[in-house]
Amino acid sequence: MRLPPARPADLTAEQQHLYRAMDAMVEGDEYAGFTVREADGTFVGPWGVMLHFPELAEPLGGFIDLVQKLPGLSERARQVVILTIGARFNVAYEMYAHAGLAARAGLRPDQVAVLCAGGRPADLAEDESLAAAVATALTGAGPVPGPLYDTVVARLGQQVLDAIVFVTIHYLALGALLNAYDVSVPAESSTERK
Repeated sequence: MRLPPARPADLTAEQQHLYRAMDAMVEGDEYAGFTVREADGTFVGPWGVMLHFPELAEPLGGFIDLVQKLPGLSERARQVVILTIGARFNVAYEMYAHAGLAARAGLRPDQVAVLCAGGRPADLAEDESLAAAVATALTGAGPVPGPLYDTVVARLGQQVLDAIVFVTIHYLALGALLNAYDVSVPAESSTERK
């Protein structure tokens, strides 16, 4: 990572407040299976970056929290969107963390592999395939094509389309942070939470 590690012993008061909030957040089951902290408690991934910007982390965290609560999008489709964005911009940590979460959501290893390689598995469910198509369109030039927008709204509903859009925004923001500061996959990637 291009930023120095934000070691717990070196944090400012503002960073310590953010660290405690992050610490409580990553105890959830959704953070199991990939490394979020080093052995000394230093955060990696997006948390390690955000500790350098506590004044921005709080509003971004509030946005992320709201997006994660949006109804309608299945967890499988959500992971398809995230891996589509991660692969599109080659966001190493995003693909590392979400490959396991996608598998936990029910995607097969071959489907995860194809998504991480920038492809779209032919056998995705309709909602997953449409979610990937919207995420892909949002990373291209111009608006989401009318026929795609209309199909998603007709088949899945406006609420699901909106969730796809905001999950895409969420992971575009995290992906930009991770790539700007060259955040890689932790050296000791294990299936245990750290």
